[in-house]
Amino acid sequence: MKKVLITLYIAIFAVIGFWIGYHATMTDLDIGWLLIRAGLILISIAVFGFLHIIIHEMGHLIAGKVSGYQFSFFRIANWALVKEQHQYRIAKFSIAGTGGQCLMIPAERDDNPPYRLYLFGGALANFITAAIGLVFVLIGFRSVYLYSFILTGLFTGILNLIPFSITDGNTLKRLKMDPNKRPQLFQQLRLSGDFINGKMYGEIKDHELIENPNEPMTEQFNAYTVLVQINRELEAENFGHALELIEPLWNQRLQMVKPYQMEISRDYLFCHLTMETEDTMIQDEIKEDPLFQQYLKTNQLETYRIKAAMAFWIDKDLNQAENWLEKAEKSLDQAPTYADRALNKKLLDFVEQKVTQERVNRTAMKDVEEELV
Repeated sequence: MKKVLITLYIAIFAVIGFWIGYHATMTDLDIGWLLIRAGLILISIAVFGFLHIIIHEMGHLIAGKVSGYQFSFFRIANWALVKEQHQYRIAKFSIAGTGGQCLMIPAERDDNPPYRLYLFGGALANFITAAIGLVFVLIGFRSVYLYSFILTGLFTGILNLIPFSITDGNTLKRLKMDPNKRPQLFQQLRLSGDFINGKMYGEIKDHELIENPNEPMTEQFNAYTVLVQINRELEAENFGHALELIEPLWNQRLQMVKPYQMEISRDYLFCHLTMETEDTMIQDEIKEDPLFQQYLKTNQLETYRIKAAMAFWIDKDLNQAENWLEKAEKSLDQAPTYADRALNKKLLDFVEQKVTQERVNRTAMKDVEEELV
């Protein structure tokens, strides 16, 4: 897929280069002015690209409502609007490889709700707005920026329909190929709504989770069920059992989508640290992973939590650990779901207790040393 993206970017710059060369030879325009125009075109592509992400997620929202789904949350970049207990609040988090997300809840009374329009709605919105732009071109409103808007719309829609990673196209393809995955999709959407509205991970029983025996555990929907189980064990501070659940996914993480890879790496490291296994090889492998390093650059609740744990157990720096704990505490209200907020609160309290006890021990040790002197 990277080759496809690289090819598309090369094509964009090739078109702009052709445009500069054409106007430089066919007109009397100054080359400097043409370069400025080219820069403005690139800026417009970025602006319209962001706009089409909003249009794309709005398309999912409208298509979901038409299909009988209920609003759950709507995210653009790092910011999300969440409907929690019939009230709206702002959350802050990001998911690697996504510019936005719109989750809707299927009707409980429907065992087989429609899903195609909901999943296709994002790309459809991009295509419709691009078509509207084309209509303006046909009636005489010709502008390089209007062309930019049309092309970014087509690019966004087509990219999301290409079946790879976590795109809508890949989800549609997988649901078509294996009908057993459809109940898993509906369960994931409903559980997301439940977790937003007050359900804890500990309330989910194993027999309630739908697994697809035709797929490996690393498959996206199957992996989600295991992640729910892992969060349930973390919530109960059963770090040893959580580690047992994570281990198989860790060994096969490269077969998983990137957001799940980062989640597995984070909690695998967290469990190793809390259990004080002192496995420096695992620590170094995770810390040196470029994907994990990229994850650590994000400013969100779970990132602060793992940084606090790393500062305490790896760096032995109590002040730094307390700084990250403070940032994490301030970010609790920005967690995407009630369950995530409650889970992270318990884990932060656990780390804070360890830091506090270590500070007491160090103070006592210092007092003893001073008495001996």
